[in-house]
Amino acid sequence: MLNKIKFLLAIGYTIVLTILSLISVSGIPEFGTDYDDKIYHLFAYFILTSVWYFAIGETINKRQILYLTLSCIGFGIIIEAIQGKLTVNRAGDFFDIVANLVGVFFSHNLYFNETTEPKLNMCKPLHF
Repeated sequence: MLNKIKFLLAIGYTIVLTILSLISVSGIPEFGTDYDDKIYHLFAYFILTSVWYFAIGETINKRQILYLTLSCIGFGIIIEAIQGKLTVNRAGDFFDIVANLVGVFFSHNLYFNETTEPKLNMCKPLHF
């Protein structure tokens, strides 16, 4: 049951991110930098990748890590292409793709080391 909930959470976040990426969003808090949008992209794709790692859980292997990482990267590129071609009030931006990549890689590096074993196991409950 828990695996189904984690999977639905990952799908839900992906859907919400897709919608927010394709509509005009206003009223978002600002950090006061020229790179606020890039910071939001970095965090959004960090969370996207983390949620999917969490959904897959402890059964993840090297191939799944590769597919998951490439899927998150591909998703970000596709969303930027759609913004550039199909939306009126959004524009695709190369540096948004770079921010997405950084977010994916930060998440990957947080959870996996060079042997691809989980660094943080979010799937096992804590026992005191």
